[in-house]
Amino acid sequence: MTFAFICVYLRPLLRGWRYHKYLESVTLAGSHAKGTDLKDSDFDIFLRLSHVTPGPLAAMQTSLADHLHGHVRNVAVRIMHEGRFIDLVPARGNVLWQARFNTWLKTDIYKQIQYVRNSGFIDEILALKIWRRRHALRFPSFLMELATIHARPKDFRALLHFLATDFPTTRLLDPANSNNVVSDLLTEVEKLHISRRAAMSLQEVGLVFRPAK
Repeated sequence: MTFAFICVYLRPLLRGWRYHKYLESVTLAGSHAKGTDLKDSDFDIFLRLSHVTPGPLAAMQTSLADHLHGHVRNVAVRIMHEGRFIDLVPARGNVLWQARFNTWLKTDIYKQIQYVRNSGFIDEILALKIWRRRHALRFPSFLMELATIHARPKDFRALLHFLATDFPTTRLLDPANSNNVVSDLLTEVEKLHISRRAAMSLQEVGLVFRPAK
């Protein structure tokens, strides 16, 4: 499945959406746009609506979910096509709705993409995604990317060491808007769970250190 194929599938479906006349662009986002996608990664599609789109952001998101028979996942509406998940992120300009926190979020998806693509740590991010999957961890992809770039690891073991020690207390900010604290997507308990799993992985390869408490 390619982005072009998804667009061919999506565009007829979106024409009946009540906000379709305000739709300015449909672009690839997420891991596929950043080059951090695994072979079977979900597709993220950014639906940019005009700044003059009327009504509350929450209504736009709910309307999209109802129209496509999908379900809301914080800033995205998830649908399935040919066995693959597609997450559609509607936004009025650069403002998204966060259903999980019942508030809006201002950011720049394109700045996020360039920040990750130009980081020089794509291989480390991919390795961390495989590690996350192997251990079935809740660890949002954008937060994983920011954590890896912040750690600037010389190898994967160094990245695990960062996760096991400093990660739970590190504030990680959206490079497109420093008011967005991306590390707040996880609770303290969830961060400690990741930290302890990283400590266990390091111990499995024989590296002894003092883990986060």
